[in-house]
This record gives sequence, structure tokens and C-alpha cells, in this order.
Amino acid sequence: MTTKSGYRFKLGMFLNELRLPFDEALRTAKEIGAEYVWFSNVPGEPDIADMSDAEVDRVGERVAEHGLKILMVSAGNPFKQIHLTDIDADNPGANEEYARDLAALARSMEAANRLGVSAVLSYTFAWPGEYSAGKPTWPMRWLTRGGVISDGDMDKLESAFAPVVKAADEHDVDVTLSMMPWNYTNTTGNFRRVAERIGSPRIRVMWGPADNMNCGESDVAGGGFINVRPYLHSLHIKDLRVNDGMRLDFDYKPVGEGDVDFPTALRGLRDNDADAALSVATHFRPASGSSVEAMRINYDNIRALISRVEGEE
Repeated sequence: MTTKSGYRFKLGMFLNELRLPFDEALRTAKEIGAEYVWFSNVPGEPDIADMSDAEVDRVGERVAEHGLKILMVSAGNPFKQIHLTDIDADNPGANEEYARDLAALARSMEAANRLGVSAVLSYTFAWPGEYSAGKPTWPMRWLTRGGVISDGDMDKLESAFAPVVKAADEHDVDVTLSMMPWNYTNTTGNFRRVAERIGSPRIRVMWGPADNMNCGESDVAGGGFINVRPYLHSLHIKDLRVNDGMRLDFDYKPVGEGDVDFPTALRGLRDNDADAALSVATHFRPASGSSVEAMRINYDNIRALISRVEGEE
């Protein structure tokens, strides 16, 4: 969508949210209005990291046949469920899960080259206990507006991403970091600290304002945008309402009906001519339970918010 000022909002979609077979999902994404799509897997087919070159090429052909473009390549969910406590700063490769995910990331870079895609996706390791019982560090992280990354943990993150950025340089692709609430780049402040410590121009971010808010970050759309602006690749578009942040009590909502200040975020993108796609997700479910209906609602709502911002010009 192009505003009166000439700025064009690029609309994308996280295809997994539709919960449809791949080609049906592509048709639906195009019909709803997506220009870009991305996905962590292709239903019924090997993981992207395990695909042959011919299989990768065919995925690209199928996306193109529907008049769509691939936003970035994601070989599953690398580093998403590895606890940073299990990583040795001096030898991260000793962790078998890390070694497996690093190999998947490298393969995703090869796939991105074949597909003519400029970025791959990575996650940034889990806070202590996130995938065990009770999420023990959550109250601390909420009270500190995202959590305090210790010097030792920052050493581990720098060490773990050193081979990632080396591979990214070799393959000439960027590495887009996710902002999962359970991972270390859960807020814009923590992302900025990690990105500056890694120190590579290859590091980008998929900004997730809803996830930032769910971690207790304040002024997400204003100050948060300033933090991520130099690194922006895309936005993860969903909405939620925080009921009791200390107890991780929240509800997903249609875009524009939760706590996220989307108009301010959209103005920031427009006023700074940010080259970032809006990757629309859902997470909430309408009364019908339909994932496709949820996506249509969020697309209608983000378009209405863009039109509202356009009307202010």
C-alpha cells in the first residue's frame, strides 16, 4: 500500500499461520493481499535444511507461480529452543543442538542464494528454564523490562553468533534475528545490546512490538523504533492485551484491538522511509476458529490502520 507521501507499506505473511497445504496457503496469501511470504517449513516435505538444491528450486518456483516473493528463508527454528545456559562460550559447538542448528542456518544461506533472497532467520537462545517447568526467570524479566543480560551470557551470545556472521559474509546474506519473548532479543533494548556486541552489519531484526510489550518494555512504538531502526528487516505483526505481566497473563487480540500502538509504529516507518515488510501473523482465533478468517481480519485491520495514518498526511 502506498501513502500520499509516496511511502509504500510492503505487506507480507507468515504462511504457517494459515495451517493449510503449501500451494493452497500460497493461493490464499495472494488472494488476501500478501506480496511477501515466509515459512519455517513446507508441509509434507523435508525440512528446508534437508532439501536438495532441486527441491529448494521447486519451492521458489511454486511461490513465484502465485505471484509472491519470499521474504526470508527459515530452516526450521534455529537456536529457538536451546537454553543459553547449555552453551560454552569457549566452545559453543560442543553442544549438539547448537551444532545441528548452525548447520541448518548455513544451509538456509545456501538456499537463500539459490532463491535470490537476501536474508535468513535465526532465533537467539532461551532464557534459563524457559522450556522447563515454571519459567523461573519470567517475573525478574518483567520487573526489569526485559531482563538483564549478564556479561557472561553476552560472551556466550557473541561466541555463538561468530560463526553465523562468518557464514553470512561468505554467502552474502543478512541474518534476521527474531524477538521471541522467551529468547534473549525479547525487547528492542536487549536486541540492540546483542546486535552491538556481535558487531556485524549482517545482523538485522524482525521487530515484534507485541512481544516487546509482553516483556514489559515501555514506549515500544517510539523509543523501541529508535532502537531497531538501523537494523530493520521486517515487522512481526500481531496484537495482544497484557492482563498481568508479572504472571504472564495475556490474551492475543486482532490487530488494533490490543495494547500495541500501531499508528505510531507505522508513522515511524513512513517518516523514516524504512524498507521493512509488515509480516502479518494471527495468534488470536475468531469465534469460527478459522486461521484463514483470523488472517483476513488482521489484514483488514492493518490496512485500516495504514489508511488512518495516510489520512493524517
